[in-house]
Amino acid sequence: MSCKKRNTFVSASLYGDYGQELVLNYLHDKGYETEEAPKKLFYDWDIKGVKKDRIVTIEVKYDSKAYMWAKKRGTPEQPNLYIEFRSTSRDCDSGILMSKAEFYFYILKTGKKDIAFVFDRLKLLNHLQESNYKIVGNSATGDNNAQGWIPPLHELLTLERGYKSTIDLTKYSEYLDNNSYI
Repeated sequence: MSCKKRNTFVSASLYGDYGQELVLNYLHDKGYETEEAPKKLFYDWDIKGVKKDRIVTIEVKYDSKAYMWAKKRGTPEQPNLYIEFRSTSRDCDSGILMSKAEFYFYILKTGKKDIAFVFDRLKLLNHLQESNYKIVGNSATGDNNAQGWIPPLHELLTLERGYKSTIDLTKYSEYLDNNSYI
């Protein structure tokens, strides 16, 4: 479905920018040359990395509140993820449905750590579409302009559901001026 046109571009949140900077620093550390997505409405990917003949594209999501919500639910070690798939303000598909990225990095803030859960985006998407996870808006954690699935993280941590690895990105925040983000 085609999106309604908008006259303005809403920039990513400071948390999203922070998450992307963590992944950029991680890729640089692994020897990748990187490129960020254009600063306009662009769904293909957030970050592209190139190393020799290998090209990786990554969609990055940063969630600083998942563990807080899990604690409020009485399951402090079992956070749910919020995976956007629809823009309600533009009345069209968005997020994981529109992304063309190979990988989906979902970064959770847990205490002082930034932990990335890495998924094969297509396998994760297929699982989400075939499952019956609750669908919610983002009014509690965003600006009430989207819908997304809220799967429990622990249910996604299998190869069949696209899970690839867990990466502690905490050390890559040392390179950032945290005051400019969070």
